[in-house]
Amino acid sequence: MMPDDHIVIGLTGNLGAGKSTVGRIAGDLGARVIDSDQTVRDLLANDPELATTIQDAFGSEVMLDGRPDRAALARIVFNDSDALARLEELIYPRVGERTAELLAEPTTAPATIIEAIKVVEGPSVQRLDALWIVESTPELQVERAAATGRIRPAEARRRLAVQSSADDKERLFRARRGGRPVWRIDNGADIDALELRVAAVWRETLERD
Repeated sequence: MMPDDHIVIGLTGNLGAGKSTVGRIAGDLGARVIDSDQTVRDLLANDPELATTIQDAFGSEVMLDGRPDRAALARIVFNDSDALARLEELIYPRVGERTAELLAEPTTAPATIIEAIKVVEGPSVQRLDALWIVESTPELQVERAAATGRIRPAEARRRLAVQSSADDKERLFRARRGGRPVWRIDNGADIDALELRVAAVWRETLERD
């Protein structure tokens, strides 16, 4: 069980903003980091009941070797908002359950970070004591996303166009978790500047509690 004074931080940011980089820096500073993308990957690979539910909803064309194919699902849901909402309805409850299990594991870290592109919109928002939003320019975000080799610039632009803005995320968090602090982390410069900013936000978050 986590101690009562353990801090839970939501870490979010849109495609290419750099939230995973911020998560790694925070981990080096002493945070326990729960990567929701990895949680989803694990569930898709290892949860037969969820796999069957997804196949029933989207058809056998999204399956590969008996498991949901993330690339096939992405091609569908990132071009169809209704399909994306349907997939999230299927996955979010399991992600919330698994995140609760991970949070309950003992830790000596002073805070746990839940890293997710939709941490504010998802099932774990009520657990959050603070929110970190990573942001950058659209041009840099597209460039970073394309540099991974997993997505083309045009597809990155399409995905960014349907993602909620940093302002939207902050407003929703304040509505759902009134009074909890929000930090905006600019990732428009180099890694040294980002490391300094994350270190400052980490200290401020722990001191705020």
